[in-house]
Amino acid sequence: MLFGSKIRKIRKEKGMSQMELAKKLGYKSNSYIADVEAGKFIPSKDKLKKIAKALNIPFSQLEEILIKSKIKELGIKDKELIDLFVDVPKLPKKEKEKIIKVYLSIKEKLKKK
Repeated sequence: MLFGSKIRKIRKEKGMSQMELAKKLGYKSNSYIADVEAGKFIPSKDKLKKIAKALNIPFSQLEEILIKSKIKELGIKDKELIDLFVDVPKLPKKEKEKIIKVYLSIKEKLKKK
């Protein structure tokens, strides 16, 4: 399920129409929400924060949905890899550097084969 359809699902779970969400965001019509849900574009980070607030969910939940959607679009299906891509941005800088170092080491070894 892609990002827009996930937004639609959350909105519907909250019992909110596209128009109600649009009004909470300051729009006069539902076309912006319809376009997001149709996958025509992904809102900016600032808009995503406003959408999260309007839906009464944590911004981190929308970020995670976005990351998972992008990963799935790339065709990555391995749960451990998806979890890694979701978790890495949340890690402290030193831990990210360790992961990158290990990855580059493995990549170098594979080149030599």
